[in-house]
Amino acid sequence: MATASGSSSSSSTPKRQRVAETPPPPLPSPPAVETDMLMSLPPEILDTILDRVPFRKLLTTTCLSQAWRYRWESIPNLDIDLPQEVSARVLWQCAASAPDNAVGIRSFHARVSGNTHFLRVASWLRALSRKGVQALILDFDNCVLDPKPPILLGSALFSCAALVRLALNDCRMPPAPAGFPGFPKLASLYLSNVALMFKGGGAQVEHLIGAAPDLNFLSLSYVVTKPLGDEGEAAKWFIRAPKLRTLVIMIQFEDNGCRIGEEEFPLLEDASISIDCLIGTQDGLHFFRRVAGVKKLWFDIESNMFIVNPLEEITWKFDNLRKAHLCATFGQLPSFMSIVSLLRCAPHIEHLSIEAEDDIESTDQFEIYEVLNLETSDDLFASLKFVSLSGIKHYSNQMSFMKFILFKAVSLQAFVVTFSYHKTNVWYEQACRELEEWRSMASPQVSFIPMLTDESNSIIDDGETIEDSDDGSE
Repeated sequence: MATASGSSSSSSTPKRQRVAETPPPPLPSPPAVETDMLMSLPPEILDTILDRVPFRKLLTTTCLSQAWRYRWESIPNLDIDLPQEVSARVLWQCAASAPDNAVGIRSFHARVSGNTHFLRVASWLRALSRKGVQALILDFDNCVLDPKPPILLGSALFSCAALVRLALNDCRMPPAPAGFPGFPKLASLYLSNVALMFKGGGAQVEHLIGAAPDLNFLSLSYVVTKPLGDEGEAAKWFIRAPKLRTLVIMIQFEDNGCRIGEEEFPLLEDASISIDCLIGTQDGLHFFRRVAGVKKLWFDIESNMFIVNPLEEITWKFDNLRKAHLCATFGQLPSFMSIVSLLRCAPHIEHLSIEAEDDIESTDQFEIYEVLNLETSDDLFASLKFVSLSGIKHYSNQMSFMKFILFKAVSLQAFVVTFSYHKTNVWYEQACRELEEWRSMASPQVSFIPMLTDESNSIIDDGETIEDSDDGSE
């Protein structure tokens, strides 16, 4: 019985059910690969887009992806613009990486520090010459110039036959190889603190100019054209460029032999002349005779160093001249009379900018008002519409001249005076009160704008100097 009962009890116990394991969640599907919309464009369209991106921003595309890392290098007609802080390695990569093809690099602009790594400049000039570079702008600023600029350009410079624009600053140019044809496509030549320290250096510059029939912009500032240590006179060389529109010549104290040929400049519009070492000579006078047709003239001299009026012997008219800038010392009669001479030979001048170079109030005073009444007539100032004076202090001759202008320039519209003070003081306030009083009496329609030296860069002056209009670094 017991056995039967036990058997019955055992058969009534339910069997344990096995619980099925929960399956793991499905793995997420891989993200869809995003299509690079720009990279999917036809290469020629993408090139056109990237060509419009400023170079510094263009370089940032290298971090987008592997495909973008070298994409900028294949852009035809690339404009490379490198700031001063870039390394020599980056400079070489940008010069040498672009493909060697017919279109190559359109322009290459580098601001190069004086670091010794850049003395190997000849290597990347060779690379650029193979790319058909059209605009080459090299600024070796902050280099030590004495006794000579440390950077010597390589002869590969003369292999850049496609150059349309050449701008060099603070460097030495080597002699050109025999038979060098020049740069026949050159339209703009800018040389500043460039030394050709070999015999015939001036003749080489003359050849560069003369071999470019379409040259329309020429700026030569402090160009050295004879060997180091040569104490003799520099050989004369001439500027001949019939299509020239802008001319900048700065020689100052040491004559480098630069002269203007007998040929006319029928298209010349702007001229900037600084030829201290030639003032009072027939060669200096010839410079002004050859630029008589310009519309804008910027004339700079160390006016406090001359005891003669530098413009006194000009007998011809500048009939087209509308804007002019010159330097003058109001405390020296010969220097001051250069202003009168300019107005006499430019009967239609409208914009006049004068930079005063009076260091101290002159003890040898003369009456400006008396001189002007004797030497001028009312119509001498009749065409003036805009007058700007800088370097002004509350000196009696300067104040008298400004009073005369306000009373005699009947067409005057704007009168800008930049005082040589860094902050407001009693002399500045007194000068402003006097000028405002004269303006209200004589020319109430005139806008009188007084400024301090530190404020002079805050507005655009209509008397902007010509060399600022194209410094080779657009």
